This record gives sequence, C-alpha cells and structure tokens, in this order.
Amino acid sequence: MRYSGLVLTLTSLFTLSCSSSEHQRSESELEPWQVTKLSTFSPSGRPGSSPYAFLRANITNSNSIPVGPGVSFDPSSANCTVQWVWYEEEPYGRTVECDAAEVEPSGSGSSSISKWTIEILKANSSYPSPTEDMNVKFTLATNVTVDGNEYYKVLEGTQHFNVGGNMRGVCGGSGVCSWALKEENTPALIQPTVVACQGTC
Repeated sequence: MRYSGLVLTLTSLFTLSCSSSEHQRSESELEPWQVTKLSTFSPSGRPGSSPYAFLRANITNSNSIPVGPGVSFDPSSANCTVQWVWYEEEPYGRTVECDAAEVEPSGSGSSSISKWTIEILKANSSYPSPTEDMNVKFTLATNVTVDGNEYYKVLEGTQHFNVGGNMRGVCGGSGVCSWALKEENTPALIQPTVVACQGTC
C-alpha cells in the first residue's frame, strides 16, 4: 500500500483556494464522478491465513474542463486500493495514492496531469465498519502548464457505502467476508467539490 506523497502538496494548494462563490459557479458545470467498481474483503483471522483486509475501487471523472483556448483539464480515471492488517489496524484517515488508468484524451492542446487519492472515513452509523459500512472520500488534483503558466484544480467528493444499502456479498463459515457494489447501484455517483484552484477559478 502506498500512502500518498501528495498530502503536503495538497495542503499547500488549499492555502490558495478560491472563494466559495467562485467554487459554486465551477461546480454547477461538473458532471458527477462515477464509481464503477467497489469491493471489500476481510479475512478470517485464523492462524496461517492472510491477515490483510482491503477496499478496492475504480473511479472516473468524465469532465473536460476548459483552461484556455484549445486547452482543457483532461478526463481521468483511477484504480484505488486501501489495504490494512485486520484486527490490528484501522484504515480510517489514511490518504492513499491511486493508480492512474487509461482514458480517452480530450483533444486539448496540452495534456494535463491528474493524481487521485482515496481515504476511508468512519461512518456516522450504529455499526461503522471499514468493509461493511463506511464513507469513502476521493480527491483529484489536476494541473496543466500552458505557455509557462500553471493552472490547477483540486476537487474532492465523498459517498457512503454499506451492506444492505448499495452493497451486497457473503460471509463464509470461516469468517471470510467479501462485499461489492450492487449492479443496480453501479455506477455510484459522487458530486465533486472544488477545494482549491489557480488560474481557473
């Protein structure tokens, strides 16, 4: 598991955030992000078995956001995995960098760079669980340089996932449990919020 090296970078970007009114104008034009796959696994905890639990998700941003004449922030997609030692660790609050996936280019004059992170947040529920009842937060930092000028946006969005709601699966007699996003709830939509920007606010 690779914990994100972007934390300090994102923190510095937040100090250059746009005003809330500027964010609202930008967000009104954004299509929701799509979580096309999400699954969790928890082990039995028996001696000799793997001790690792995980949450895996695929997310896509279909937005192509104009930066200037002929230049846009490209759509992007990522595969994310949070892994931890079951019964010994809690994954809450850990920011983990995702792996970029191939997407169709927007056709803009300059290619933008997109970096995704994922974080499991503790749900405000009676029985919160990082595999069965949790909030999942995604953050997208995208930037492009045009004629020596850097433009960027940082967006984030959170969605709730829970077994019996938008997830289903099974627990075996050994204690191994596997859960996944229901087909009828796929894709799960997340409305992104702009939390920082430069040159594109």
